[in-house]
Amino acid sequence: MRAVFVKGRSEYDATRIFVDELADAFTRQGYSAVVIDALGEPDLDEALAREAAAGPTAFVYTVGMLGEKRDRQGRSVGQVFGAPHVLQHVDYPLSHLDRLESTAAETALLLVDPTHVEAVRATFGEARFAHIGFGPHAAVGEPAAADESAEAFVERRPIPLLFAGTYYGPGEPAWRGEDGLVRDIFDTALETALGAEFVAPLEALDLSLRAHGLDPADPALQRTRKFAMAIHEQVRRVRRRALLDAAGAAGLPVHIVGAGYEGQFEHFPTFRRMGAVSLSEVSQLMRASRLVLNVNANFGAGSHERPLSAMLAGAAVVSDYGAWWDEHFVEDREIAFYRWKTLDADLERVAALLADPAAAWPIAKAGQERVLEAHRFDQRTQTVVDAARLARARRPDIFAHPGGS
Repeated sequence: MRAVFVKGRSEYDATRIFVDELADAFTRQGYSAVVIDALGEPDLDEALAREAAAGPTAFVYTVGMLGEKRDRQGRSVGQVFGAPHVLQHVDYPLSHLDRLESTAAETALLLVDPTHVEAVRATFGEARFAHIGFGPHAAVGEPAAADESAEAFVERRPIPLLFAGTYYGPGEPAWRGEDGLVRDIFDTALETALGAEFVAPLEALDLSLRAHGLDPADPALQRTRKFAMAIHEQVRRVRRRALLDAAGAAGLPVHIVGAGYEGQFEHFPTFRRMGAVSLSEVSQLMRASRLVLNVNANFGAGSHERPLSAMLAGAAVVSDYGAWWDEHFVEDREIAFYRWKTLDADLERVAALLADPAAAWPIAKAGQERVLEAHRFDQRTQTVVDAARLARARRPDIFAHPGGS
């Protein structure tokens, strides 16, 4: 069975690595996995046509790209191959609204949070795409050798606390210049989202619409509802800043990796800014870290690769509470949580874990065991296969002739 994977430009090389690791997982399962690097192809149309002509294809897989692509004959990726295009989004999908609106109807979408699935279905309709489903992240990198004791955990891991992520800065919300009613609706939605541990952006916006006497089901409001992405972006900005401010005020020794921190947090003497590095380098830093601090923000019902990768690297993970994490990991045994409503007190617990490796090490050890068991790319292949199967069943007119024409 043959499968084609396409990778392109990516911040920190993240999605390129996702594609490579998933292709390797399919190879281990007996597939002939072909990876097209769009950055190395002088003509992507020709590269796609070449691989489509090479033989029947089970599916084409991409991360965040090519849903809107049409070749010189006006064909989508799925039409070129005569096979389902499984498109994985790893960010809030409505944040890529222009591309999402142009994505071919026969595409199968996989999203990393069930509320993202709900947002696309609620704003685009159930029938807009061939499939819309939940496809969680997987851990990136190779597993670190297990630390055999709390002493080895400290000795092999000189970084006490690592935080990886781009700095966005709170800034003014995108709707600040809108007219009074629109501004009030979005301000209320933001207040709702920030006032709870997690409320999905579209849910917060719909609650605000109702509070202002409007019906979210009104066809005239459907375009407005797609701009729930602005709620997502602002919550992500505000909460990332809030976490780092609280960590700095608590005197936590945070080593920060990512872009955008120039001139930020200089007033926190315990912070160390390490600059922007690739995801592969982040994985190596995780292998040298005792604790990794994560913020889900608006991925509160779904997954993120950073905690999984940190666990695989043998670090203990501290993250804001999320439903998916709570379902798949045991709190205080495989992962530690903080809550937004008790952030300062919970960060005191992080300080306690830093001061007591004998308490942090078992969490790291158990978390790694759980990820090795259930959260690597080998355990994500079936989700992709199922998405392709469902898309093929829904659009037999397009996918009846593998290989394209």
